[in-house]
Amino acid sequence: MPPMFTKPVQCGAPGCQDLAEYKIAAPWSVGRFSELKTYGLGCQAHYSNLFREALRRRKIHPPSQEELQGEMAVYKFEKGKAAAKGQLVANPE
Repeated sequence: MPPMFTKPVQCGAPGCQDLAEYKIAAPWSVGRFSELKTYGLGCQAHYSNLFREALRRRKIHPPSQEELQGEMAVYKFEKGKAAAKGQLVANPE
């Protein structure tokens, strides 16, 4: 098995150099395939703004008729670990 990618993951806010601490995501599925779709990664200072921006983008580009999408929320981001329901942090709306 190849080694896991180890590059640090930075906050997605323009100009921010801090490491990502939170993942903005929503449950998504099409047919029998499902995943936690990521809309952004943010640090403590920027995750709420990135959450609002992700909501805006999703309104502009809604899921197709074949896709099902759950509520967007903020999860604790831990590189190399899948986000799970137990890691839900908040819904900043």
